[in-house]
Amino acid sequence: MRLAASLGDRAASLEGGPCFVFPTPLPDPGPAPLPVLVSSDEGRTAARELIRPGNWQPGEWAELIGGGAGAWAMAVHDGQPVSICHTPAAGATTAEAGIWTRADFRGRGLAPAVVAAWSRRARHGKEALFYSTTADNHASRSVARRLRLTPLGWLWWLREAADREGTAQVPG
Repeated sequence: MRLAASLGDRAASLEGGPCFVFPTPLPDPGPAPLPVLVSSDEGRTAARELIRPGNWQPGEWAELIGGGAGAWAMAVHDGQPVSICHTPAAGATTAEAGIWTRADFRGRGLAPAVVAAWSRRARHGKEALFYSTTADNHASRSVARRLRLTPLGWLWWLREAADREGTAQVPG
């Protein structure tokens, strides 16, 4: 009630989706259909030569490939990342996977491959790895099923109507 009252007259929508925990060990999703770089010293050097995807701002891209934003893994085609799993949130003992796959490369098994590669990098020093998505993102939920991630619960987001980018305003 207090949350709704704090919004005043602003329009908002409530969205939710499942959250999963990575099992140890993670089942092997099989070979990746494209080369996969990871956030090792060698991978960070190679990533500097890639063409930055248009949905990543220059500063955030530099932070990602430089290792400042945590572990990452990416499938590469013709000098371009076409599927990226990164660490949008992390704590001292936990990390969360974030996945993006270019539309023309979806449905090829890239997301499970890069999420699995990310988990091997992110696992170092972490007690738990998480993966969450929205209820209507069937492709993302399919990745969780393919990797046999363990259901944990449901996350809720309250989004203001002016929030066109879909950034969670208030995690629930």
